[in-house]
Amino acid sequence: MKNISPAMILGLSALLVLCLMTAGCTGTSDTTDATSSGTAPTVTAGESGASGAAQGSVNAVPFTALIPLLPDAPAGWTAEEPVGASLTVEDGQWTWASCDYGKENAWATVLIQDSAYYDVGYWESWDSLVSFETTEGYYRQGTVAGHPSWEFFSKPDSYATWIGVNERFMVYVSVEGGSKQDLDAFVNAVNYGGIANLK
Repeated sequence: MKNISPAMILGLSALLVLCLMTAGCTGTSDTTDATSSGTAPTVTAGESGASGAAQGSVNAVPFTALIPLLPDAPAGWTAEEPVGASLTVEDGQWTWASCDYGKENAWATVLIQDSAYYDVGYWESWDSLVSFETTEGYYRQGTVAGHPSWEFFSKPDSYATWIGVNERFMVYVSVEGGSKQDLDAFVNAVNYGGIANLK
C-alpha cells in the first residue's frame, strides 16, 4: 500500500478547510468552474463580481493580449508554447493564458486570468482562503508589487502564489520540485503594470 506523503495530507487538509468554509459561508452556488468541469460558468445577471464591480461591466481582453504578458523563462528554465482560452459566462467572456516551464526535475506554471469582474476561475476561492501554518507548510496572505496575494507551500517542494490585480485579473504561479527562490523568480518576472493597464 502506498504511503500518504505529508504534502498530500497538507493539501487535503487545505482542501477540506476550503470546502467547509465555502459550504458554510456561501451555501449553494450557481457558478461552475469551466476549467474543472468542462461546462461554462453561469451567474445571475446584475450580481457583483470579485471587486464589487458589475459582472461583465467590461469586456475581457482576448487571451492573445494576455500571452505576451507571460514572463520569459528565468535562467536555467525552458518555456513551453503558451496556451490561452476564452470561456463564455452569461452574455460575456472571461479569458486566460498560461505557460509551463521546466528545469531538470522541476516544473512551473504561470497563468494570467481576466475575469471581467465575474466570480470565476481563481477568483471563486479567493475570499475563502485563510492563513495557516503547520509543520508541513502554510498559506500566507501578503502583497506582490502592491497587489494582494496568497502564498502556499507544502513540503517538500510545492509552492504557489496567487496575485489579484485590480480585483479583475488573477496571476497564478506554481512551482513543483523547485525552491522558494524559483517561485520568487517567476513571481517577480511578471509585468504587473502591463496587466493593470489592460482595458
